[in-house]
Amino acid sequence: MKKPTLLNMSIVIITSSATLLAVTPPMIQNRILGDANWGTHQTPLITAVAHTSGPVLELGCGDFSTPLLHAICSVNQRALLSADADKKWLCLFLDLETTWHKFIYVPVFENPKNSRANEWDQVGKDVHWSVVFIDHAPANRRAVDIQRLRTHTDIFVVHDTERPYHQGFKNYELVLKSFKYKFEYKRYKIQTTLVSDTIDVTTLFR
Repeated sequence: MKKPTLLNMSIVIITSSATLLAVTPPMIQNRILGDANWGTHQTPLITAVAHTSGPVLELGCGDFSTPLLHAICSVNQRALLSADADKKWLCLFLDLETTWHKFIYVPVFENPKNSRANEWDQVGKDVHWSVVFIDHAPANRRAVDIQRLRTHTDIFVVHDTERPYHQGFKNYELVLKSFKYKFEYKRYKIQTTLVSDTIDVTTLFR
């Protein structure tokens, strides 16, 4: 199977049968927004993207991140790749697909009796990312993917960092504190942390 890249057609569907499907749906309308606490990452995410210029990777789509990233990246048609493990949820954003904004479905939960978290291993593998947004499932993959993408990512924007000891998030603290630069955005109870080995992220909020 060809590795998913930013150049593949529309949504890249990764399946056990190695099938690629192209979908271009009409504009999605009349959605009802979810809990605002799901969007407490918006300010730090916008800040990170505004201070960089290269490709952006979104691990975990959402009403408070996918349309927002699309709008920001549209100015210069900046490369944006959005990936999610929930096919129905992912399909709610496919009207945003363009030549520069691609989508990947990662079939982690297709078999409820045997989740395959390692399906994330190939996502974003061969690109140097300016920003990687971490908000995907299962939660225990987040620390794994931060480490996996660390050598070719400038800034990670990591959601839900107020609960490092909750099930699935227990490795957050160990990984995040190992970065050279770290900024904790604590304006809201549901917190977001920016980390980098190359950019002093604390200066982005002065």
